[in-house]
Amino acid sequence: MARLIPYLFKENDNQDYLNAALDTAKWISKYEIKEETGKTWKAYPEDQNGVGGTFVLGKKNFYAGSSGIGFFFLRLYQATGDKKWLDEAIEAAEYLLANETDISYYKDVQQKINNDKNHVYGWAFSYKVGPICEGQFVYALYEETGIEKYREFAIRQADVFVEAAISDENGVHWSDTRDIVGDAGGIVYLLQVYKQTGDEKYLKTAIDGGRYIEGFGHPAKNGGVYYDLYDVYAAGEGEKGTVHVNFSHGSSGTGYLWAVLYETTKDEKYLKLAKDVVAYLDGIALGDDEAVVLPYQDHPEKGPDNDKIYLGMCGGPIGTTFFFKKLYETTQDEEYLKWMNKLAHGLIKSGVPEKKSWGYWGSKCICCGGPGALEYFVMMYEFTKDELYKTYAKKTADILISESTTELTGRTWFGAWDRTKPEQVVSYLGFYIGAAGAAGALLKLYGLLEDKKLANFFEYYL
Repeated sequence: MARLIPYLFKENDNQDYLNAALDTAKWISKYEIKEETGKTWKAYPEDQNGVGGTFVLGKKNFYAGSSGIGFFFLRLYQATGDKKWLDEAIEAAEYLLANETDISYYKDVQQKINNDKNHVYGWAFSYKVGPICEGQFVYALYEETGIEKYREFAIRQADVFVEAAISDENGVHWSDTRDIVGDAGGIVYLLQVYKQTGDEKYLKTAIDGGRYIEGFGHPAKNGGVYYDLYDVYAAGEGEKGTVHVNFSHGSSGTGYLWAVLYETTKDEKYLKLAKDVVAYLDGIALGDDEAVVLPYQDHPEKGPDNDKIYLGMCGGPIGTTFFFKKLYETTQDEEYLKWMNKLAHGLIKSGVPEKKSWGYWGSKCICCGGPGALEYFVMMYEFTKDELYKTYAKKTADILISESTTELTGRTWFGAWDRTKPEQVVSYLGFYIGAAGAAGALLKLYGLLEDKKLANFFEYYL
């Protein structure tokens, strides 16, 4: 006798990935706030125990606020052609333009840095939470619409960043955090704007900023050079002298800066600096000839903590791949392409996306969880055309959808964003922290499968 086939037997197809993103847009729209000009969105529903009192959840930023949610709506418009989603992205941008940051923002944070060395205030300048991320989103909107005021806004964010630079005999800096989500990310943004405008002031400031960061490099025990980018101990992690290794807070992010400076200037000095970082990473890498991962943290004297390994974007193979991708694009040296594949295979061999671990927990966010892995596997397929990565992109997307819920009128994800507080499970809205990023990654896969070009965010921008 014929039987009714349950929906559980059905494999996801392209339309399912798009529908999941549309369901998420419906849920996000429940929490919009209509401002005097434009829109913002709540960071999380009021009845949930979300993180409070932190600049990470700012109203305007890419991590949790209007820049990231507006970016998600921009992608949704690019995927569907439905103008109502472009209108949502424009509403987000209009709020940013109506509440534009001036130099006082930087001066206030710089004063906090002077008064209190026990907090990492410099991350308030980062491409995830500071004015730079607003410029990133609004410039992406300019590229889609051609509306000149958005381009002008993005350039002004670079102008204010230049104005906020602190000069001394070692170069220029902005804060006491020199990682890619601190000063180094701002320098990369200046190089982006230099490419767009040709204005030498952005290049000069970027070079001076690089010179300052160069002074924090140290010879590594196993070869190469590592960078001391901020006080990890004061931030509450590791013992004194500990340093981060990977993209967001470690030496591979600094290597990415050197690679972008080399690409822009063709100065061999920067290629040498980048190669020194490669040698450092090679000296502490774990794995074999086919697959590698890197420790989350390293102690230059005692050695790395090989029992603690992140697998996401911020502190794992995903982010570090950006460094090698940029080197390969710039030099065409096949060795860097091999590194890209070894890092991707390290992710797969570690059990991603199925297996949860210390460094790949149930965060449901771009930074540390499945959404970031999905975005990454799509990028790796687009770059290499290796069908393995498309297979893993689909597998990651299917798991991501299975972990979502539609019980709250629309689709969202409940995740433990903070690894050290697994009991704090929240359905955040934002791009780096929550549902907008998860759905945005599903859209990236949909774009690949349907041959639609979708905007890239910072790490994939250059």
